Amino acid sequence: MDFERPWVLVCGSIAIDFLGDYDSSFEQYEERYKIKGLNISLKLSELRSSFGGCGMNITYGLHKLSVPVIPLSVAGPDYLEHYQKHLTNLGIETKYIFVDETLPSSAKALIISDKYGNQITGFYAGASPSPLRKLPSEVKHIEFCRFGVLAPEDPSIMLAQARNLAKLDIPIIFDPGQGIAEFSKVEIDELLYLSSILMINSHEYEILLKNSNLSKEDVSTVLEQVIITHGIDGVDVYESGNIVHITAVSGVSVVDPTGCGDAFRAGYVYGLMQNYTTATCARIGCVIASMNLEHKHTQTYHCDEESLRKVYQSTYREVLN
Repeated sequence: MDFERPWVLVCGSIAIDFLGDYDSSFEQYEERYKIKGLNISLKLSELRSSFGGCGMNITYGLHKLSVPVIPLSVAGPDYLEHYQKHLTNLGIETKYIFVDETLPSSAKALIISDKYGNQITGFYAGASPSPLRKLPSEVKHIEFCRFGVLAPEDPSIMLAQARNLAKLDIPIIFDPGQGIAEFSKVEIDELLYLSSILMINSHEYEILLKNSNLSKEDVSTVLEQVIITHGIDGVDVYESGNIVHITAVSGVSVVDPTGCGDAFRAGYVYGLMQNYTTATCARIGCVIASMNLEHKHTQTYHCDEESLRKVYQSTYREVLN
């Protein structure tokens, strides 16, 4: 891959996912049983492991869309067993994935999904906070980097990467993810100030507003773009005081919702790299998310620019040039 032309840096975790399927719905469980202190017991119809980590899932989607991308992360020694070969076979750059052999393992995620795609998630950071992690300025050809994506990690890690990217004048896409509940007001304020774009789902956005004591107007004023995803209800794009709602792709089989948010982000960033409007970027994100939704695991869906254009045109009734 040629990195002496515009490319994307993805700072984020590399993880092994353990994915469980619950054939009923969490809502029905709540109706049947009184839940105290979130104590629940679920019978799973399937439990499987797969390659994951928000940073690597976004990297996968960008790579499938032929966007030059470099992931910046730290893994544990278990990465060398299978994950490294998986990425190498895909043709993804692995030079800046560092292995800390003093730690027991890479990050791990346990995700249980019900039949409607609702999820319960637990995350273990593993090797992600390792001091072996490099800064963006240490990546070769960083002067050609067009966007730095900060995928969900510990606040201290995201702040260090953001401060470094800001010094390099590289636009930052802030994606705090499920970890936003652990961020302080001071950390949120600084990350928003340093970033150009916020990408977040509606539940996480409410937590961000609560923890920061900011209003929606405050957040949209600080940033160039605020992208809020609502699952099957589509996406809201805030830009220059305007709000645009984009519908999700309909008629999609729900096979596995895990990683759909990451797939959306990959599609959106692809659109940014093509200089599309924010509305078009959001539609592209919805298309890639729908492709992910129809496949088990987070790095198995098939997409390229041709299939993207086909689904985009059939869904939104316009040609993607």
